[in-house]
Amino acid sequence: MEFQRMGVVGIDIAGDEATGLAAPEDIEVFKKAELLGIHRTAHAGEAGPASNVNVAITQMFAERIGHGYHVLDDPEIYMACLKKGVHFETCPYSSCLTGSVPRAEIKHPIIKFAEDEANFSISRDDPTIAQKSLDEEYEFLRQLGLKEIHIIRANFNAARNCFLPEDEKRELIDQLIRICGAQENNNVNNSDPPCIAVKAMSGGGDF
Repeated sequence: MEFQRMGVVGIDIAGDEATGLAAPEDIEVFKKAELLGIHRTAHAGEAGPASNVNVAITQMFAERIGHGYHVLDDPEIYMACLKKGVHFETCPYSSCLTGSVPRAEIKHPIIKFAEDEANFSISRDDPTIAQKSLDEEYEFLRQLGLKEIHIIRANFNAARNCFLPEDEKRELIDQLIRICGAQENNNVNNSDPPCIAVKAMSGGGDF
C-alpha cells in the first residue's frame, strides 16, 4: 500500500515450480493483498503442474496467471478457470525457448485457449532474452494457427484485465473499440488486420 501511488499496481510470484508454487508465508502475503485490494498475479503452470494453477486461484486469489499452459493437463481445473474467467498471460516464443511447451507439440496451448475463448493475452515475456517484437510473437502464433480475430480478442482481454485504475482502463477499452469496432465478436475466419497491441502489465515483464 505504501507504494500504490508510485507506479506499483500489484504483486507477482515466480520461481522454480518443481519445488511447489509458494511457501506458506507467500500464500499469506497474497491473502493479505486480496483483503487490501492489491492486484495479484502468479506464475503457475508454466513448467509446473496444473495443480499449481489451482493453488494460485483458490489459495492465493490470483487474478491473473503467468503462462499457465499446463492447466490443460487437468480438464477439471481448466474448466474452473474458464468459468471463473481467470486471465492467462501468454508468451509464445518464451514458451518454446524455456521448454515449457515442446516445439513438437501438435497444438500449442495458446491455440487451445483461443479456440475455447479462454481469457488470455499475448506478450513478449522478457524482451532482452527472447529478443522478439510483439509483431513477431503474433506472426509466430499465426504460423501455429491463430486467427486475426483471436489476436484482437487477446488485446481486448489484455485491456479488460490490466491493473490500471478503472477510468484509465475504460479509456483504453474505448480506444480499442474505436480502432477495432465490432471485430472482437466476428467470425474467426475474419482476415482484417489486427488492431493495435495492448501492453497491459503482462506476465513476462513487457509492461
